[in-house]
Amino acid sequence: MKTALIFPPQWFPSQPYLALPTLKAYLEDKGCPVDQFDFNMDSYDTFLSRDYLEECLGKIRQRLNGPAWSLEEKEIKETYRQILSDEDYLESVLSEVEEAKDALRSEELFFQFPVYKRAFTTLKVAMKLISYAHFPSRLDMESFFMDGAPEENLKGILTATNDAVANPYLEFFEKRALPKVNWERYGLVGISIIHVGQVIPGLTLARLLRERHPHLHIVVGGSVFTRHADILNDKQILFEKFFHSIVLFEGEYPLECLVKAVRDGRPLDEVPNLVHLKDGAVVRNAKSESLPYDQLVRPSFDDLDLDKYLMPFPVLPYMSSRGCYWGKCTFCTHSHIYDSYYRKENEDRVAEELEWLGRRYHTKYFTFSDEAISPNAFRRMSDSILKRKLEMRALGMIKFETDNIESPDLFEKMKQAGFIMLFFGLESANDRVLSIIDKGCTQETERLVLEHSSLAGVWNHLYLFFGFPTEERDEAEDTVRFVVDNSEVGNRIIQSVGQSIFALEKDSAIFHNPKKFHIDRIVHRPDRDMAVVFDYEINKGMPAEEVFQVYENFENVIDENFPSAKIWKYLSREHFLLYLDHYGKETIEEMARAETALEV
Repeated sequence: MKTALIFPPQWFPSQPYLALPTLKAYLEDKGCPVDQFDFNMDSYDTFLSRDYLEECLGKIRQRLNGPAWSLEEKEIKETYRQILSDEDYLESVLSEVEEAKDALRSEELFFQFPVYKRAFTTLKVAMKLISYAHFPSRLDMESFFMDGAPEENLKGILTATNDAVANPYLEFFEKRALPKVNWERYGLVGISIIHVGQVIPGLTLARLLRERHPHLHIVVGGSVFTRHADILNDKQILFEKFFHSIVLFEGEYPLECLVKAVRDGRPLDEVPNLVHLKDGAVVRNAKSESLPYDQLVRPSFDDLDLDKYLMPFPVLPYMSSRGCYWGKCTFCTHSHIYDSYYRKENEDRVAEELEWLGRRYHTKYFTFSDEAISPNAFRRMSDSILKRKLEMRALGMIKFETDNIESPDLFEKMKQAGFIMLFFGLESANDRVLSIIDKGCTQETERLVLEHSSLAGVWNHLYLFFGFPTEERDEAEDTVRFVVDNSEVGNRIIQSVGQSIFALEKDSAIFHNPKKFHIDRIVHRPDRDMAVVFDYEINKGMPAEEVFQVYENFENVIDENFPSAKIWKYLSREHFLLYLDHYGKETIEEMARAETALEV
């Protein structure tokens, strides 16, 4: 019996996601044949085409001529008229969309920033046109939203997965993706749903497969349904209409057991970490421990057309550890997803696998998907890479540790090994807020570590958020000042930054201990019983409106203090990795100055 593994829309189309290549490699090592399909990339290749955009214009004309039942529909009709009236502009988008994709796949054109910028803008406009055709849904190059967040409740899921107007993936699967595959070759289909933007597309796919190919066993895995494990008892309809089972936590060993049980016609009761329907009731099987790293298998990207991704070279995801070695940040949910079990790979084997993957898939570019790589692991990994004389360029996540551990020589060695870009979870630069987040560092530690990294020539990118419970305005301003003082026009130890607003996520420490963080009430609404982000009430710290104001103002801070944002704001992290390797930090800053001159 053969297994099909599918990554559904919607995700950025620059590289494969790691889940399927990891599962494929493991299952095939255990004698279970597997094909993997990236329907996410296939959807972009379809959507970003002249033929599909012309179909979208036909839908817009049809909706313009139809009745409008709400004020919102009446208002959008005026937008439809404006879109259809500018025929020259529409023709420019339709005629350039294929060229735009080709530009991002071309080494020669990709690195010409004016060409890249025009191509990226064309694709963004095309996605907006698709959104109007499926109004009120919104699609862009990173996300998919339907009106009312239907993924947060059963009724919404049942309606949205069958909505031919607002759900563009229904028609995509029915007419384009599913007919291209001979489903009779498979006995089991696994669908990986790793974030909320994939829930409706992924379950739309599951529903169609379930209806059209009843011989298939449909199983869903990924972080979203792992976090739903405690609310499935009354959701039998999901197992009746969409899938037969759910694999919780890490999938390798449970999926192996499931494949063999389905193949041999055995009951599912003995498959670990499985949720399924038995005698009309939702049951959860016994739990098994995640596998140690020495029992995992190097990922396989076979079956994936790497030339389809919007990149001139393959950029492959890779993990050297699972879970987080720190595992204490009170806002974070990653430890839960990995069942609070941190493991790492032998660093010599990491270098060996990177070398093998680079040769097989003709690339030197990697994005490390680890939640955070420890300084010692980075040091040993860099030693092994340098020992092999492996040519590699990579980005990775790192946590702030003491400056004597994250020393100048550590970052120099990492840069020599090919780690040219590092992502730091700053979160805040206020010591009180850092302490209640439990980051294990202070503002001074953050500054010294960034200084060490920047001196080694590494590009430092910071993640931060505003509005952690009890954070006051002056504490948020500490973070703003820290970024400004150390920005591109300041001390030059921060090269780029991305901000967000704090979100209270299910299964985080703060979610399970709200009183400790002065949260008066977490709002649980019946119509959001499948939500993973929750509203809450708090009487200490900035109100929500003020948090949003700080967040919005920070956009101006970035523009004023990071001239090179005129380059990196257009680029996904994978695209920027290539730009950084191609041009270097100084040339990127020069390019940004040229962009500024053009605007003037």
